[in-house]
Amino acid sequence: MTVSRACRTCGTMQEFRMFNAAERAVVRAEKGDGHFVDDYWRCTAAGCRWYQRYLNRGEDGLLPEELKIQAAPAG
Repeated sequence: MTVSRACRTCGTMQEFRMFNAAERAVVRAEKGDGHFVDDYWRCTAAGCRWYQRYLNRGEDGLLPEELKIQAAPAG
């Protein structure tokens, strides 16, 4: 499931999806073990690392470079 949201990094409306397990683990480690991370969503645009809470853009940030969305292979 995805939702359309304004992405601060892309500067346009983009599709966002819920965090996967790796993304939850990284943000939980960054923000503290007790931090609730099940309502974070991330931009799905190629090259983007932006994430935010579903309804709170004040709780946002950038995922590490290794979790950047890769461009689809040309084909």
